[in-house]
Amino acid sequence: MKHFTRNPLERMMMQTPKPQQEQEIPAAPKGHRCYGCGRYGEPCVLPCYRDRLPDTAGKRDEAEL
Repeated sequence: MKHFTRNPLERMMMQTPKPQQEQEIPAAPKGHRCYGCGRYGEPCVLPCYRDRLPDTAGKRDEAEL
C-alpha cells in the first residue's frame, strides 16, 4: 500500500496496536471489607452493591462477627 505523505507518523498510524499486559491486582486480605469482591482494586462506591444483594447481606454480617 502506498503512503500519501512522507510523514513517519502515517506509517505508525497504519500499524496494529500491540496488546498491553494486564496488571494483576492482588486479592483483598481475609477480614477486609472487600474480601471476595470482584471490583476490588477499583474505586469503591458506598453503599456497596454487595450489601444490596439478598443472599450475601446475611453472610457478610456473620463474617464480621
